[in-house]
Amino acid sequence: MIDTIIFDVGRVLVNWDYESYLKRFAFGPEKTKAIAAATFESPYWRQFDRGILTPAEIVKGFCSLAPEYTEEIKEVFAHCEETITPLPYAESWVRSLKEKGYRLYILSNYSGDLFERTKEKMPFLPYMDGTLFSCTCHLTKPEPEIYQHLIQKFSLTPDRCVFLDDTRANVEAAEQAGIHGIHFTGYEDGVAQLKKLGVL
Repeated sequence: MIDTIIFDVGRVLVNWDYESYLKRFAFGPEKTKAIAAATFESPYWRQFDRGILTPAEIVKGFCSLAPEYTEEIKEVFAHCEETITPLPYAESWVRSLKEKGYRLYILSNYSGDLFERTKEKMPFLPYMDGTLFSCTCHLTKPEPEIYQHLIQKFSLTPDRCVFLDDTRANVEAAEQAGIHGIHFTGYEDGVAQLKKLGVL
């Protein structure tokens, strides 16, 4: 029986859309692609999530990948909290599950800097029994260690847990840890997949 639900945050409980954000700058297709590759799509972003780089260090890393766009990269990073927007279903969904007695947790790759800039866009946080953001443990999904850390930190029973994430590799890693997994593709499908596991 499932009694614990673990959520990813980006593209599950909030929208993370850096593509639309970058379009606002009207850099043009070629420059936009280069800046995306140097920032949100770069290995440095994962290190930022891991919590081992400061904001200044992450910007320096980004700029090293596309030095010709240094000023543009600085501008993009300065307002990157705008990549995050609330999803209309998130708070009511989480609240409903909480009212039904489920234990609720977050497991998310998220930098401390971005969290501080966007936490007000997460009205579902008070309903959580616990959160594990990658920046606090210096581990990132889909590394097996982060799932074990979650299980141990909150004394979870894996086969009583289900994890929803928009990235298939992260779901598969959770399943390897004994946690039921749902590859999240949207709210309605997510609810349907939970129902198949007996979560109403």
